[in-house]
Amino acid sequence: MHIIADANMPGLEPFEAFATVERVDGRTLTREQLGEAEILLVRSVTRVDATLLAGSRVRFVGSATIGTDHVDLAYLAQAGIPFAHAPGCNARAVAEYVLQSVLLLCAAQGRCPRETRVAVVGLGNVGRRVADWLGALGMTVHGCDPLLERAGFAAPVPLAPLDQVLDADIITLHESLTQTGDDATLHLLNADRLSRLGPEQMLINTCRGPVIDNAALSEQLAEDTGPLTVLDVWETEPTVPPTLYQQVLMGSPHIAGYSLDGKVAGTRMIAERLADYVADSGSGELALPGVALPRPSIGLKAEGDNALLREAVAAVYDVCADDKRFRESLLAEDPAKQFDALRKHYPERREFAFCDYRGAGKALSAAQLNLLAALQGSK
Repeated sequence: MHIIADANMPGLEPFEAFATVERVDGRTLTREQLGEAEILLVRSVTRVDATLLAGSRVRFVGSATIGTDHVDLAYLAQAGIPFAHAPGCNARAVAEYVLQSVLLLCAAQGRCPRETRVAVVGLGNVGRRVADWLGALGMTVHGCDPLLERAGFAAPVPLAPLDQVLDADIITLHESLTQTGDDATLHLLNADRLSRLGPEQMLINTCRGPVIDNAALSEQLAEDTGPLTVLDVWETEPTVPPTLYQQVLMGSPHIAGYSLDGKVAGTRMIAERLADYVADSGSGELALPGVALPRPSIGLKAEGDNALLREAVAAVYDVCADDKRFRESLLAEDPAKQFDALRKHYPERREFAFCDYRGAGKALSAAQLNLLAALQGSK
């Protein structure tokens, strides 16, 4: 069996146990490179459609991602090609990126978490976790998710239409990208909605770049009337407008979910689905070896609860370091190429939940342990 896989996918050992795995650049993958491959494994930078697959031998496609907007699902269904993705695989990692950004912003503004109102737009795997965690900090959290509300599903926080939560102190976006229909999210934050946000507010986008009208955001920030902004995703990525990047408070090259734990989990989920497919097709059974990751042990020195959280999260992952590397990359001769290079050579990053914490010189207080447990145990 021949597998073509995005070179940025870690944890491919389970596949190598039963197939030849060829790693490729996912963004530039072509039909010719597929050759005689039967299995295609991608991440979000590969457009999977008829142009790529028509006439190929590919009979299973797996995407180690939460989102599927890069995949033409209708074509795969028509062509009879099974598809699997990994919803929730990196939800913790994205939520940790948001959590650290919020803690840093609140500290910089001298904002008390218990006096902070948050709007979580999109309550899927990531949004629910963000809502849980920020609520555990004492923040007042409201959600916006029309699909969830219409379906009558229980939400972890009170729901409200988007236009009613735009006055929140923090707005964090966790929507999938849809371009048509009543609930289309393309330019969900358009010029009109952005104009209602002010410099005392915070805006965080870790879902998809086009959910925000980047040109309108840049115009507003140029007038010093826009919100403090943190962007991990960009409407024109891998090309990032230099002006917009200079205007945002922090930015990164679409790596909010790039934890080692999340990547390995995504790959494992796809491996399990592929094993099911092979068994169902009568081609035999696949024995999938596990990938075990060690648990780092981290000592904490901070005294106050909020300071402890900032230290605990930063000890595992430093969002400011990503901002620094990304800012420096924009000075390169080919920034778009550097965007992908930063993703490909991203340093190993673990998740908060898979680390062991201890007090430095004394035991952590019950309150501190409860806060850590809330973040480590949230589903």
